[in-house]
Amino acid sequence: MEISHASHKHRLVLKDANYPYYCGGCDQLGFGSTYACSNGCNFFLHKQCGKPESTIKYPFSQKCVLKFRDGGSGVDSSCDACGKKIKRFHYRCLCTFVKRNLHPSCIGYEQTLEAADGLTLHLEKAAASNCLHCGTKDLWSKVRRWAYVSSCGTYSYHVSCVKEIINKNWRHGFFTGKSDPFLTIKEHFPEDMDKRQQLVVQQSNRKTKRKAKAVLSGIFHVLTGDPLGLIGDARSYFGKK
Repeated sequence: MEISHASHKHRLVLKDANYPYYCGGCDQLGFGSTYACSNGCNFFLHKQCGKPESTIKYPFSQKCVLKFRDGGSGVDSSCDACGKKIKRFHYRCLCTFVKRNLHPSCIGYEQTLEAADGLTLHLEKAAASNCLHCGTKDLWSKVRRWAYVSSCGTYSYHVSCVKEIINKNWRHGFFTGKSDPFLTIKEHFPEDMDKRQQLVVQQSNRKTKRKAKAVLSGIFHVLTGDPLGLIGDARSYFGKK
């Protein structure tokens, strides 16, 4: 399938890219299907940027309608899905009470990801637990974005972190090319689980050390007849929990 586009002088051909690319429409990272220059120029468009719908409905609110824009209002805002900056192509909410912006490619996210055999993550409006990759629930202070979440809510990945993982794997030579790039998560999941378990153990060890220190200090103050010091140690310990 070929298209012409005002942003490029040559015809664009729909193909499967064997490597990540940057979209000339929204300036965001892309994987898989792309409209590429038929003349060999290093120019690509996400499938959603090459042939965008004029309007779409917001996935998590059917009452919210977004209109495609190739710039203008919404630029320099952040994407409601991935949190990345809006630079050119985007969808802008027509609502008067809230203004959502979405990269066209973010509309094309897979609805589910398989993190392990028997463990499926579903695309949700926000993470239900700390992201297994970045370790936080919010992308930054009190700002949440879309995430893949398990049915039990225990496991989450920000969609932006999924893109980061795929790009990192590609840079290190692990990108599988023609296969679904989102299967990368299944390969990455054991490593992320190991990191989380190590973090839990470290936190538990710190708590145990603080408790032991408080107990030993308490014994010392009892033996030396210093009850005020004992009270201070107790306050210090319980105040840190």
